This record gives sequence, structure tokens and C-alpha cells, in this order.
Amino acid sequence: MLRLLRRLWPWLVGLAILAAIATRAPLADFRGAIGRGPHLELALVNVAINVAVLGSDSLATWLALIALGLRRPFRHVLVVRGATYLLFVVNYAVGQGGFGYYLYRSGVAALRATGITLFLIGTNFATLIVVTAVAWAIRGGGAAGTAMAWTLVGSCAAFAIYLGIIARRPGFLARLDVLAPLFDAGLRGHGLAMVGRLPHMVVIVLGHWVAMRVWGFDVPFAVGATVMPAVVIVSVLPLSPAGLGTTQAAFVLFFRDYAPGATDDQRAAAILAFAVVHFVYGVLASTAVGLVCAPFARRIARDPAPAAPPAAADHGAAR
Repeated sequence: MLRLLRRLWPWLVGLAILAAIATRAPLADFRGAIGRGPHLELALVNVAINVAVLGSDSLATWLALIALGLRRPFRHVLVVRGATYLLFVVNYAVGQGGFGYYLYRSGVAALRATGITLFLIGTNFATLIVVTAVAWAIRGGGAAGTAMAWTLVGSCAAFAIYLGIIARRPGFLARLDVLAPLFDAGLRGHGLAMVGRLPHMVVIVLGHWVAMRVWGFDVPFAVGATVMPAVVIVSVLPLSPAGLGTTQAAFVLFFRDYAPGATDDQRAAAILAFAVVHFVYGVLASTAVGLVCAPFARRIARDPAPAAPPAAADHGAAR
């Protein structure tokens, strides 16, 4: 029973958040909004979004590995990253862990592979935080503006402290195998990884905005470009599978004013209907990408053929 609860609790958290949102949305309006939506167009958009996300995500991951002195064939990174999208449906951290296992299979020591995975996760979040902070400063707030602004200020301050530690290289931390990749990358490596991650962030933000436009919401580009990064941050919080509940709550909070409806509750029902359908099609498209890439990733796992011996890779990273 305990094992079952541990597996189910993320879904329960997500469903609880959805239930809390649904109490503000009239059921009849919610059903009507789902029935009127352009489902085929949104499904096709989600497939295109996931393909573009995979390409930009793989490029960012490939560049981050180069920043650490690890060179892997881009096609290997592409199919392995695509296969991990099956795991992202469960949890963002689990998906990243799947890529760490690939690094281990390709000749990287286990602790170092864990450290590289932390580097990938950290630079991803750092880029998202910086992009969102800039976008929020341009936007000047909005719904829940004060809370989001203080969250971003605190996150940016924490990141600045982290970079200071990386620059100082405290010996007792730098000597830990699991943290060594972070210090080996240095400020230059972090900068390269974050710059390489920018196209990936742009694709995700524009993908959500295009999906809203396809569904029929007249969201101006400037609003989508400056507010949507906050939705992306919420969607990757490790609270529920694939951002279930948290993503829908963010859409309702930030974009309800652009939904049709005479009352606030009706607008909430309309945006919630889109957010739920968009989530379902996004999960299905992500799963399809993962299923296509998984056979190729298994072939690499059977014959990893590392690009360089582990010692050489570690030496390159140390440089």
C-alpha cells in the first residue's frame, strides 16, 4: 500500500489542484468550451511543438555536454533525449535521470553522470528563471504580480550566490565527485549551457502561445512572450506528473482575461477547458515522440560506443 501511494501521490496532487480550480468553473460552460474547441488543429500543433521541443532540447543538451568537455554524437543525444520523454510524463526529474543513465552507459562514472545531470537540470532552471525575470520586468506584473516578482528576485539572488560559489571553487565541494562537473564547467561553461538553452525556452513559450491562438484565444504576442515563461516555470515544478494541475492553474491565473465569457467564472471555465485539452494532447504527443525514439535509444544502450574513454572524457571536462 505504501509503495502504491508513493507512485500515486503525484497524480493525486495534480488532480487535487485541478479539482480546486474546477470549483470556480461552471461545469456546463467547461463542457461547452471543450466541445466547441478545434481539437484536430490543437492535436497537430502539439505534435509540431513536441518535435520542435525535442530538436531544441537536444541541441541545448549537446552544447551543455560540450561545455563539460564531453562529446557525444548529436544523433545519439537526439534519440536518447527523445526516449526520455516517456519518463518526463512521469516526472521531470525522472526524465533527466534517464539521460544520466545514458551517460553512465556511455562510459561516464556513476557519480560524475549524476553531477552532469544536476548541471543539465540546474542550467535549464537557471535559464528559465532569468528569462522569466526579464520578461516579468518588461511586463510589469499583472495577476499575482507581486508574489511572482518576489519569487523571481529570490531565485535570481540564489543563482547569483551559486555562481559565486562556482567561481570561488571551495576545495571541500569541488573535490566531491558528484559536484565536480559543476565546478569543472565554471562560469564559462554555465554561460555556454544557458545560451544554448535559450532556443529551447523560446520554442516552449511560443508553442504555448500558438496553441492558445489556435484554440481561439486572442492573446497578443507581447503578452504571450512576457507572461508565458511564468507558466513554464510552474509546469516544471516537481509536484505532479508533467505539470498536471499546476500548469492548468497557471493558465487560469494569468490568461483568464483573454477567454470568452460574460463572467469571471465563465472565462475561467473556458481557459481551463483549453488547458486540460492542451495538456492531454501534449502528453500524447510527448509519448508518441518517446515511442518513436525508444527503439533507437535501446540500440545505443546495447552498444554505447562512447565517443572517448572515460579517462579522456574526464580529462577534457577538467580542462
